[in-house]
Amino acid sequence: MKYYRIIILFFTLSLPFLGIGQNTFSASSVTEIPQQEVEALMKLYQSLNGDSWNQKRNWFQSNTPSSWYGVSVLNGHVSEISLISNNLTGNIAPEIKNLTFLRQLDLYNNSITGSIPEEICDLEMLEKINLANNQIEGTLPSNIGNLKHLQEIILANNKIGGSFPSSIVLLPALKGISLSNNLLTGVLPNSLDALKELVYFSMANNQITGTIPPGIGSMKKLKWVNFSQNQLTGSIPKEIGGMKELSRLNLSKNMLSGNIPTEISSLANLSYLNLSNNKLSGNMPSAIYHMKNLKGLILFNNQLVFTSTVENK
Repeated sequence: MKYYRIIILFFTLSLPFLGIGQNTFSASSVTEIPQQEVEALMKLYQSLNGDSWNQKRNWFQSNTPSSWYGVSVLNGHVSEISLISNNLTGNIAPEIKNLTFLRQLDLYNNSITGSIPEEICDLEMLEKINLANNQIEGTLPSNIGNLKHLQEIILANNKIGGSFPSSIVLLPALKGISLSNNLLTGVLPNSLDALKELVYFSMANNQITGTIPPGIGSMKKLKWVNFSQNQLTGSIPKEIGGMKELSRLNLSKNMLSGNIPTEISSLANLSYLNLSNNKLSGNMPSAIYHMKNLKGLILFNNQLVFTSTVENK
């Protein structure tokens, strides 16, 4: 009987060390990153229902967060969180603000709800945020212009509403905007041309109104623009001819009127042009048919006039 008691006592004392029977993780045991960053990761795990994740290798099983699934550490700080297609539910905890050295947040293709916390705008080192393909609601953080190092903002396929935040034009390093398939309203800011580094801009399938700012023509690095399925009015600005790197332009399913500017024909790199389902009128510029790289041209459901010369091309 004595031997049985010894065996039972030994097994009981061994449980904490084996990680069996109870959660033995302690934030104070982590020295790889600051305590406030450990606590922020714990809050994110809790608010995003970490116990239900498809993959959660080493979370709270190791005292080195760099070994936790989806977490990268650089120079003693959390630099990246990537939990793509991992069955995340719930919302993003405001304590994310304590990950002050975070450069990339990639939570693409999950079932995250709630709104984007305003506290995310405290992450001044953030370079990329990808929350596309979730169920996020609310509005875009009003202080998003604080993220001076932000290069990509990818929030497509959510339920984000409210107006297009004018503070986005305060992001000098921004190279990509993907906000398609949301519920955004309001107008595009006239100062949009401040985004000199922008390469792609997708706003398809929202409720954006107003006109296309003429300043867009000075965004020399833009290669891909998709403003389709909105409520844009007015004419296509002739300044669009200044976007010499542009390869794809989709302005379909709006309420644009007036002529197609002949300046479009000066876009030597343009390979796809979709202006269908608008109220465009006047003669179709024949020069467009001589654009060497243009492979796709979609113009139906307008009021354009095609001359016999164009029809024979």
